[in-house]
Amino acid sequence: FFFRRRHETRHRQAATAGSMSKEAASGQAQYGIATAASKLDCVQIDGLVVLKIIKHSRDEGNPNEMVSGQLLGMDITQNDTTTLEVTSCFPMPHSSEEDQSGEDMEQYVTEMLRCMRDVNVDNNTVGWYMSTYMNSWLDPEGPTVATQFQFQDSVPKSVCLVYDPVRTLSGSVHLKAYRLSDRFMAKYRDHQEKQAADKNHHGFTEVDIKPKLDWANKIVDEGITIDDIFEEVPIRIHNSALVMAMLYDWACEGTMGSKLHCDFERLDLSSRPFLEKSVENMVDGIEALRQDQERAEYRKRDAERKRKDARRNAQTELSKEELTKMYPDPSRLEGLLIANQVRSYCDSISNFTGQSLSKLYLVKGLQEDQKGAAL
Repeated sequence: FFFRRRHETRHRQAATAGSMSKEAASGQAQYGIATAASKLDCVQIDGLVVLKIIKHSRDEGNPNEMVSGQLLGMDITQNDTTTLEVTSCFPMPHSSEEDQSGEDMEQYVTEMLRCMRDVNVDNNTVGWYMSTYMNSWLDPEGPTVATQFQFQDSVPKSVCLVYDPVRTLSGSVHLKAYRLSDRFMAKYRDHQEKQAADKNHHGFTEVDIKPKLDWANKIVDEGITIDDIFEEVPIRIHNSALVMAMLYDWACEGTMGSKLHCDFERLDLSSRPFLEKSVENMVDGIEALRQDQERAEYRKRDAERKRKDARRNAQTELSKEELTKMYPDPSRLEGLLIANQVRSYCDSISNFTGQSLSKLYLVKGLQEDQKGAAL
């Protein structure tokens, strides 16, 4: 039952995310797109957008369920520095029905963009946001890579904002912006073109992802590694002058504590549940990576055996390219995504344990001071 529900959720997420990118492309044809350059140095997000994303995730009630929506704004280039300003957003409707019509989603996005334009709000789609649970956004079977590729293919400066509600409970908003690297975009575009021409072919074989050398042993193509899939873009939270003035008035009146609830979540010392789940997911990811490598090796040996049989039984001599086209090597895209997810688990464990150790040393120092004062 669990795996069936998980498959249904992934199917629904992929359908929703795919329709989001299609509607974004159609909406941009009506309301304009960002500039053609793909360089992006910083993402500036309005505080209201961050609050909307957090509220959308909390309204869902279940942190395991992914919520998503579209980001609106514009990009500005000054002094060779390109900043993507995210000024508004709106959620995508969530439905438990798998047969949700793509036309309904298209009509919803078009109406939302039209309403934004009517009230004089930025209506250019500059990306999308999604919530994640324990780095589930990097799931190889999820829609993240395909959806972000479609966004960046139509809007080169689009980003994906990833919000983690579980990490946010520790006291700091866990929100990051990611983009697909230019190298991965070119390789994935070649992969899509090959699959469109022939479903048996793809652009992520072992030969494609390895570095290529010329006759002088100079690197012609550096290939693709797990570091070349996503690139993180720095985030800057921006508040309007009116919001800053309101917060300043609250601070001057001395009513900040009564209006804003402070529960000292940053001093929470409990780290066992998060670490246990992270280590468990990391072990599962390593096992999935091992199984993927075994499957790839088996399919590679099977393809080589079929090529030898075809060359032996062919009436005319077949070239190596013809044999490779008939029996291609297995794709290693899923292995790259699994390895990237495992690396993300390791980074999360390292960062979280560092913060936990800092808190423990702080508490230890406070206890020693209290004992010294008591004596």
